[in-house]
Amino acid sequence: MANQEEQSYEKRAHPRYPCNFSVKIITENGEFDGTAVNISLSGILVESNQFPDFNSAIKLCFRLPTMAADIEVIAEVRWNVENVFGLRFSSLLDKKVWEVNQFFENNDG
Repeated sequence: MANQEEQSYEKRAHPRYPCNFSVKIITENGEFDGTAVNISLSGILVESNQFPDFNSAIKLCFRLPTMAADIEVIAEVRWNVENVFGLRFSSLLDKKVWEVNQFFENNDG
């Protein structure tokens, strides 16, 4: 099992960073809140007692602790298990990529 886990991490294009901040998930069926567990430039892991449908496109709103304004991004639900789900960002504008990188730099090590 550990070997499979290691292989899946090796396939990641961007490293994930642990975090703990509120997120708002907006779907075509409504909106709900969650907590970010980890984040990378390509996606985010969210914990919530609700979750969006697999493969659905959602709008995600959050504010990193290093930022003055919210980020709004479209994301795709890649998987969901129990009370967590993985989202892949559809696109981050250059300014938002820079802001997310600032968060990583401030929380690295």
